[in-house]
Amino acid sequence: MKIYGNRNNIYDAVVQHGVAAIEGSKTSAVEYANRIIKCLSVYAEIAPSIGYKNVTNQGYLYYVYDTNRFGDCHTTLATIIRKIDERNF
Repeated sequence: MKIYGNRNNIYDAVVQHGVAAIEGSKTSAVEYANRIIKCLSVYAEIAPSIGYKNVTNQGYLYYVYDTNRFGDCHTTLATIIRKIDERNF
């Protein structure tokens, strides 16, 4: 998986993997994440939310994730975000 910019189509990433990391500052990342969440509202089985995590290589990452898929498994989600950070360094 990769870190997506605001010109990328990340809907499929959230649908397929349950999470998609977004590059950029807080303002641009959150604005794009909110647009993605609005677009994902057509999927009844997906409950998208915005997350934030401090990471080693990027410094921080904002991401959209499916709360139905990850629920309270913050350790699984944290591992995925860490791997995304490592692969995109």
